[in-house]
Amino acid sequence: MKLPEDFKPLFKNYDFNSLDTEKHKGRIIKTMLTFGELEQIAWLFEYYGFNGVREVFLNDFYGARELFEAIISLWGLLFLDEKEYRKYKDDLRNMTPAERWKQRRIPSLQQDKLQCRSSII
Repeated sequence: MKLPEDFKPLFKNYDFNSLDTEKHKGRIIKTMLTFGELEQIAWLFEYYGFNGVREVFLNDFYGARELFEAIISLWGLLFLDEKEYRKYKDDLRNMTPAERWKQRRIPSLQQDKLQCRSSII
C-alpha cells in the first residue's frame, strides 16, 4: 500500500512513489515519529496499531539507534515502562558527549533497501 500523498514532504530524501507501507515499515514509522504532525501520527497508529509502532520504536531503542535523543525521550514516555525510562534518562545525564555519540551507530543499509535520492547513502 502507498502512503497518503500529503506525507510526501516528510520523505524528501526518498523516492516517495517507491515507498511501501509494509516493506519500509521501520523507515516510515521512524520518520513519522520524528517529523510527523498530529494527523500523520494519528494515521500511523491507526494503520500500524500501537503494538506495531511500539515494536519499531523498541527495536531502535535496544538496537542501532537512529532516533534522536529528544524523540526517544518523548516517545519513551509512551513505549517504555517507568523503570526503563528513568534508567535511560539517568544514563543519558551521566554520559559525556563522546559516550552519547558512540551509542549512535550507522544502521545497516541492507535493513531497509529503499531507494534514496541522495548519493551519500
